[in-house]
Amino acid sequence: MQPDPSLSLLFAPGTRPTADRMAALIEAAARDGLAARVSHCPPAEQGWLEVLASGLTFDVRGLAPAKSAPTPAIQDSFGFDDDRPTATDHEALTLLPASHILAGAAQMPVVRTMMGLAANLALHLPVRAVAWGPAQTVMEPRYFSRAVMNWLAGGPFPAHGLVALQPRADGTIVSRGLVFFTGQEMQMEAKTGESPAEAQSHAAFAIDGLIRHGAIDEPVRLAQGPSALIAEPSKVGKLVLVWREATHAL
Repeated sequence: MQPDPSLSLLFAPGTRPTADRMAALIEAAARDGLAARVSHCPPAEQGWLEVLASGLTFDVRGLAPAKSAPTPAIQDSFGFDDDRPTATDHEALTLLPASHILAGAAQMPVVRTMMGLAANLALHLPVRAVAWGPAQTVMEPRYFSRAVMNWLAGGPFPAHGLVALQPRADGTIVSRGLVFFTGQEMQMEAKTGESPAEAQSHAAFAIDGLIRHGAIDEPVRLAQGPSALIAEPSKVGKLVLVWREATHAL
């Protein structure tokens, strides 16, 4: 079963926008270059509208005065200086692909368009946090928007946020949420003498390579040079094993 592909914008109680406010915001952003417009706006009490962006349609649900949208489970947070927000002290809007493209929610054109739309909305609304369901993560809004916009401009995939990278006691790092994009999670072996920060950096590099490559069905080298990593499919489960090239050869 595919994870819920919705992205949630979390607000302080009573600050969620109405459909009219959202429509006006998207219209103003479109005049500034955002390739999006409202394509369907039901009666306000229904609390949702449809947005057309780059030829793809997305639903925004949980608009005031209707009931807040549900928020996904949260396990990891990114970009906050203090304690992360919780789902229980916020109200949510959800952004997700419309029903006719929902089956293709993990395809990169859909993901990139939805994330770009969300990044713009997060900068122009009083959003307190951005939650991503497949990885069970929550991100500070400016952190989220910077990471997404950098990615859309050709930078690395936002591995610390759209995926969670969890260290184990032995130094191994495992992913949560990569399966949404590639159909596989990642496990990266530990390296003696490597700091936790260095391990996280290598793991993020591996995630970026796996996103660019797609599902792994045979060993591949994710990059050339001294930082090269080898990725190979596990014989058990939907898992990719990642090794330093110096300790594992093709």
